[in-house]
Amino acid sequence: METTQKQMFITFNDYQRILGLIEFASLRNKTPETVNQLLHDLKVARMLSQENISRDIVTMNSKVLLRDLSSGKSVDITITYPQDADNINRKISVFTPIGRALLGRQVGDIVSWKVPGGIGKFRIEKLLYQPEAAGDFHL
Repeated sequence: METTQKQMFITFNDYQRILGLIEFASLRNKTPETVNQLLHDLKVARMLSQENISRDIVTMNSKVLLRDLSSGKSVDITITYPQDADNINRKISVFTPIGRALLGRQVGDIVSWKVPGGIGKFRIEKLLYQPEAAGDFHL
C-alpha cells in the first residue's frame, strides 16, 4: 500500500474501538497480516478529538468517492467495522486492505492496494459523508 500522504489521522474514538477489535481478534488467534499492519498504522497515527478532525479525512463510517486512476471510473464505498461489512452495499471493513488503505487519509490522496490483475491506484475524490462533519459522534 502506498499513499501520497505520509501522516495518518484518526479520532480517539475510532482508535479505541479499532484497538479493542484487534485485541479481541488476537485473543481468538484471528489476526491476518492486514490487521497487524493496521495496528502498526495506528501506533504512528496522529490522534485528534472528533471535534478537531479535519472534514476531509476518512474516518470510520465515512462514505468515500474514489476514482480508479487507470480506468477513470468512480465508485463510492463506506469504511466500516468488521461486523458491519457488507460487500453488496459496498460497506468495506477497516480490516481489509482497502479499508486499511483509506482510513485516516485525506481527500486528494492517492492510495493503492492489490486488485485482481495487479495493484490498483485510486484517488480519494471526496467524502460523501463523514460522521464527524455531520455531528454524528455516536457512530
